Amino acid sequence: MNTDPLAIVVVTSGTRGDRLLFRYPSTEPTNHGVFEKSKGSNPYAVKVTEDINVKKEPVTSCIRDNTLVGFSDSILANILAVKQDLCRKPFDLKIDDVRFVGYPMSLDPSKSKPGAHQIISFNITFVLRANVTSSVIQCYTDLVKQITVAIHHEEERCQYLSSQAKIMLAIHDEVAAMPEDSVESPYAAILQKCTLASCLQTIFEDLGRTGLVHLFINKWIEIWFCLPHKIHQIPDSSAVLKIEPEIIQKCLECLRPYHGVLLLEEKQVLQDSLPMDCSPSLSRLITVCSPQQSLQVLSQEADLTLSQVFHIVGHLVYWGKATIIYPLCETNVYVLSPVANTYTNSDLSEQFKKLFNLSLCGQLAEFSYPVKLRESKDVLNPIKQQDQKVKIVLWMLQHQLLIQLHTYVIFCPPASRRMKKMSEDMCRSSGMPIVPEEECVSVSDIASVNSDESLALSYQGTSQFSKSPSSDGSLASEDRFLSLHEELYNLSKEERDCILDIPAARMLEDLKLFTRLFPYFRGDHHLEEIMYYENLHRSDLMALLDKFRSVLITCQYEDPATSFTHMDHHQNT
Repeated sequence: MNTDPLAIVVVTSGTRGDRLLFRYPSTEPTNHGVFEKSKGSNPYAVKVTEDINVKKEPVTSCIRDNTLVGFSDSILANILAVKQDLCRKPFDLKIDDVRFVGYPMSLDPSKSKPGAHQIISFNITFVLRANVTSSVIQCYTDLVKQITVAIHHEEERCQYLSSQAKIMLAIHDEVAAMPEDSVESPYAAILQKCTLASCLQTIFEDLGRTGLVHLFINKWIEIWFCLPHKIHQIPDSSAVLKIEPEIIQKCLECLRPYHGVLLLEEKQVLQDSLPMDCSPSLSRLITVCSPQQSLQVLSQEADLTLSQVFHIVGHLVYWGKATIIYPLCETNVYVLSPVANTYTNSDLSEQFKKLFNLSLCGQLAEFSYPVKLRESKDVLNPIKQQDQKVKIVLWMLQHQLLIQLHTYVIFCPPASRRMKKMSEDMCRSSGMPIVPEEECVSVSDIASVNSDESLALSYQGTSQFSKSPSSDGSLASEDRFLSLHEELYNLSKEERDCILDIPAARMLEDLKLFTRLFPYFRGDHHLEEIMYYENLHRSDLMALLDKFRSVLITCQYEDPATSFTHMDHHQNT
């Protein structure tokens, strides 16, 4: 989906009727019609009979070379000049394969100079492709509203629009007075003499190049705008991504205090680009920002509330100035992004070569499979080279070449018990008798019994395991087991038996921790999130997962808060 504008048009309605003052890019007039008219007026010219067998293809598209065609100035003036009832409202008009998006504004004629051309209303319109999404239309409506309100303010302050319209109309009259065979366009001269036209040209070109607009109308009113669909595109990527604002908002809703933020620009460059009236909180957060620290730590260092930090980070992410990460540490697992630019002769490869004097493809090859950050560093190399490796990883994260994988835990009872339960359900449904458990002993049951007996014999002399069931450190009653956590009431008897059969379940502390963490074992919470909310060390959590590994499985995938640049790719694949 192409979100670039096709044209920008300025139309006014006033005492001189509906006039198109400016359009960019302009459709250059040709002189073919003039020559054809002179040929037809010659009575001695040979008339060539038209070949009726040749079918002419009808022109059905209004777009040629990413530019609006097929609409003359008079037609655009007629369809874009609106009545007073439609002013100060969003304007959306679809014709064939193009769409006109504007925000008409009415003016007070009594404030204009007497005897001069009075403008009753004006409409600045962006021309887009008709198939753009509603979010793109809304973004362009917000932008054109900013521009229209700024021009309206300047018109009331210093007659800015009236003076610019006077210059444009004079140029139009000069070009209209030229001979018919003249091919000069009035819009080239308007760009040279009118500041409003040059501002609109800059807006149009910035939208097509970066999606970021920053300028002053009449050197007074500041315009700030970003098109998220354009800003969050991955340059030179083989995958075509459609980053909708809804996807960004959905990821920001998953933001948690344990997340971190990675600036996509240098701190000083970002500070210099901020507007003069920006919030001091934004400047303070940028100053203390570090990829090794969580948002909770940043809020303390910047002396801001956590909600303020969330809002500022969301603002930076939306404008393409930062991205969400998990704070950099040695246990982080990274892998090559599915939408990474892996071309050897790309601009990123050249940029990487200048910065690190290394091959980008060679460095990316190290992350073809999930790799922990500490495993990607060579301990035999000097500390400077290890620091350079961290800088390389940060650079790759900034350019969306790597993604971080998190470990998620899912409770899954052994297959033998699930099959036994399924067979019992089938017997009940078919009316067949159910074989008692003591009469159906499998090889795995014998092995588990033997292993339990050998374990008991090997520790028979140890006083720690010879205590009674009521003593501290052990647990054998299912009632006490159920009383530990209400979540376990939802489990079936077979699933509870699976947990009770694990040797670690006999230890009260381990079973208490397991039941406390059981709500996280659904595949929705990764280890870092569990550690944060339950105030656990990684070693303690990993030890517990190892003890109960027979009923737990782990898998690795992205955190929803950091995956909005790849979400559309995953949905398509």
